[in-house]
Amino acid sequence: MSQHQIDVADMQCWIFRMAQLRWRMSPKECAAVFKQHDVLGFISRCYDILHLSSYECALNDVEEMLRNRGVILR
Repeated sequence: MSQHQIDVADMQCWIFRMAQLRWRMSPKECAAVFKQHDVLGFISRCYDILHLSSYECALNDVEEMLRNRGVILR
């Protein structure tokens, strides 16, 4: 695994955990949202831009992407 892949995976893990807390979801519920809307893929594809700011800002970007797809979060 390259350093870039490790960095992407690290961000994906942090965003997943932060989303669980913010959205008040169980890991299972959050994983379903992430899977259905390819959130991990979004983070991977956009990592070069997302990593320039905080994980908090990255989660905000994930939420904006989901809202644009019509997802209503808690």
